Amino acid sequence: MNCKKLPITKPPIIGYVVHAFPLSIIFNYDKCLPWFYNNYMQLVCHKGLQNNFFDFFSLCMPIEDIQWVNSVYPGIPWLNTHTMDNYLLIDCNIDIKQAIIHALKRENYMVCHLDEFYVPNRISFQKEHYFHENMIFGFDHHKKAFDILGFDHKGIFRSSTISYDLFDQASSQLASNNHDLKFLHLKDDFIYALDLTCIKNGLRDYLNGENSSQQYTIIRNPTHNYVYGMDIYNQLILYLKRLYNLAAVSDIRPFHLLWEHKKCMVLRIAYILAEYNETITDLEEIHNTYLTIQQTSQSIRNLFLKYNLTRRGDIIERIIPLLQDMCMKEKTILPKFISVIEGLEKRGNPK
Repeated sequence: MNCKKLPITKPPIIGYVVHAFPLSIIFNYDKCLPWFYNNYMQLVCHKGLQNNFFDFFSLCMPIEDIQWVNSVYPGIPWLNTHTMDNYLLIDCNIDIKQAIIHALKRENYMVCHLDEFYVPNRISFQKEHYFHENMIFGFDHHKKAFDILGFDHKGIFRSSTISYDLFDQASSQLASNNHDLKFLHLKDDFIYALDLTCIKNGLRDYLNGENSSQQYTIIRNPTHNYVYGMDIYNQLILYLKRLYNLAAVSDIRPFHLLWEHKKCMVLRIAYILAEYNETITDLEEIHNTYLTIQQTSQSIRNLFLKYNLTRRGDIIERIIPLLQDMCMKEKTILPKFISVIEGLEKRGNPK
């Protein structure tokens, strides 16, 4: 076998690769979508956006005072995952490149940190040594190159290639930097159905700002000093006020992820409408409202990008009332959404 390329697609969440990489795999398959729409409802941020931490809540969420669960992308049931210690490869005199090629032949995607000084189309290429995760999903012996997925020099999440020679240089310091190889393999023998009760509970947690980490105390302690759900709006506003007073570091990611959250809500509603294959007037109205909310969140994101370029305080003054308006709209529409889900629960499974 001289070449192989595993399927990938652009997922609805790319703000952090911890979400983007596994979702770029499972979004190729309709059978995986019910799991996605049962999840990705809850948001979490550090109080005051300390360290600018803002993310979807998930079991694989990395936060500074709670280590990752001892697994790769835990909570994603469609993926078999495992890691390999780079020192093991060195001790056994195994070429990392050949190990990856054999893994790809067996339908395994591979995620690893690469020194992007040696990775073409990266912002650090030939400028500075910077380790960042990339996902390898293909190889071509004729071109002597790997297919990789990650953020390019323009910050766009897309695929590109890296030659075998540059890959050898980019991966040469993995072990000394304590970076493991992560292997991801799609399960064929797994079934997961859309769960309206799960969606209802997730929406309630988001609406009420519940600390969702308390539901997983069997595997790790709950978080402290973090804010969940709708309560994140106040934290975003406080962050903007600090930024206005030059007391915070500008970071687009919270506003990008907020936009992705609204996109996911719109996709979720559309999926439920399609699954039930009938006209649900209330849900269609909710869908239209969330489309408006999504558009506002995109406007906020674009305004913040403009602020990053200009540092004009009047832009922050425009963003804050947009956030306040979006918050009020969500607080109004979410109870209606939950009520519709409860009604669908009573009907039973979709036809």
